[in-house]
Amino acid sequence: MIIVSIGGRETFRLKSEDPAKLGKKTLDEIVDFTVKTFQSGMTEPEVIDHIKDNDLFLVLYKDNKAIGFAGSKYFHNENNRKKHAYFSAAVVSSEFQGRKLYNELVKTRIDKALELNFNTITTRTQNPLVEFTIRKELDIYGISYSVNRQLVPGVFGRKLTENFQTCKDELINGEYRKLDLEKGDGYYLTFNLNRYNRNKLKDKGGISL
Repeated sequence: MIIVSIGGRETFRLKSEDPAKLGKKTLDEIVDFTVKTFQSGMTEPEVIDHIKDNDLFLVLYKDNKAIGFAGSKYFHNENNRKKHAYFSAAVVSSEFQGRKLYNELVKTRIDKALELNFNTITTRTQNPLVEFTIRKELDIYGISYSVNRQLVPGVFGRKLTENFQTCKDELINGEYRKLDLEKGDGYYLTFNLNRYNRNKLKDKGGISL
């Protein structure tokens, strides 16, 4: 079980949950804030699909109410011994955005992937902030990595968010402006983690689960 308290003027609790055993109250809260946050970009069945079948499923709570979630799925290629973590989804309720809670969802999933000796992280997205945040957390750990950005036309079927969300890196933003969001284009991102020192990561605050 993973429980992380996020301090500051407000306190949030990040907890690892079994997606198959979520209570109706928590499940309804997750569906409600996710649909509201994405507006027309996400339907209730799609939210349910993002919740199930995760190997790591994190729920972010404020006063025992779910206000965010994130998932990871784990894969192991026996042929080349590559192990990779797929970041399946991460959402923070629009009511609580701007508090670096999304960063915590990314950081915690990276921590777990490193703890399990995964050497690749993958995800798919239309949002430059997703790529930027993963890069930022890997940079904090001092990990050497490379990124492969593969265009997948129409992968999402539509534009997921009403407004184009930018990050602090204009080069990354520029790559995402090339997408035809109305047609649902997205990038499949592969982060190849080249080398990292586990003891050094512990000193930097990683591998703490």
